[in-house]
Amino acid sequence: MTPQSFHINNLVSSLFGSSFRGKIMNNVSSLSTSLLSPIWKDLVNLQKNESAFGIVGPNNWKWKLGSGKSILFWLDPWADGRVLKDEFPSLFFLSSIKNQTVHCFRFPSNIGLPQVGWDFHLGQHLSIYNAFKAQQLASFLARFCLNDAVEDKISWATGLNDSYTVADAIRILVQSGNVSPPVWPKVVWANNVPSKIMIFHWLAIKKSIPVKDVLSRRQILPSNQSTLCVWCRLETETIDHLLIHCKWSSSIWSDLFRWWNIRWVIPGSILDFSFDWYYGMGIKASKFWKMIGPATIWAIWTARNDIIFNGKFTCRSSIVRNIKLKVFLWASNLKLVHGKQAYVWEQNPSFLV
Repeated sequence: MTPQSFHINNLVSSLFGSSFRGKIMNNVSSLSTSLLSPIWKDLVNLQKNESAFGIVGPNNWKWKLGSGKSILFWLDPWADGRVLKDEFPSLFFLSSIKNQTVHCFRFPSNIGLPQVGWDFHLGQHLSIYNAFKAQQLASFLARFCLNDAVEDKISWATGLNDSYTVADAIRILVQSGNVSPPVWPKVVWANNVPSKIMIFHWLAIKKSIPVKDVLSRRQILPSNQSTLCVWCRLETETIDHLLIHCKWSSSIWSDLFRWWNIRWVIPGSILDFSFDWYYGMGIKASKFWKMIGPATIWAIWTARNDIIFNGKFTCRSSIVRNIKLKVFLWASNLKLVHGKQAYVWEQNPSFLV
């Protein structure tokens, strides 16, 4: 399973269990997001967007019937995506069980016997009209049969093969003309760096790496533990502070910029900084800075973790030297440089552009 493509049923089941799955068919924008993961916060908040509501709103999901143990008979859209409470309101009013799963309406109820029909729990005496409606409902449901060996699933009615993918959702949104494709993914996923570093870069842009500020807001960090930066001990350890604004971090960036003879101004956020890396810091060096930027934030992060978890301090010069070496090895693998250029890389890398 990747961030770009996942089946919505499996994701929801793994995160919340079967009791949550039907909520995606309701207006989930009203759900509290305080305890949800960043991915689920985005999914829930999508329903607050008018353009996205038509793609991931409640009308875009449907049940695929299996055992019927997860689907509410009257309340969920399962029979051709129709809600039976709305289609047959008088029968819903008469039914003695209104909030039970499809499995409870099986006839006969003994799962050891083959299903031959449905029991709507309507009582003994029905008016001619309601008897007709009951017969109509029975005829409509005649082609639906429970399978106790198969789990009920939620599918995305808008997508291909009933599967939800981020790529399909973005494509449909862009084709509708209501939104423009996001620009920032290319500065993360188009870089020739290891996958774990690209994912870390993405999480940093999404404000989701576990710095002290994030852990404190999620109520994970004990209240008696300090949220101050491990380096400067002066300001709260936020993502932007740790990776860019702290004097210790900015000194690493300054060393790297001097290495390339670049004059720089501290950017406002890691996202702004990422665009600078992608476009080469104003010089024709984007092929290298696409790797130098992510390598540097990863080096700062691992050095920070070494202090917290291992009590090990790494000096600034060692970190800068390791960044240079790591990027040179990556560039060598991509045939952007070769081994004999190591001295030029160390002394004046702009000659290799």
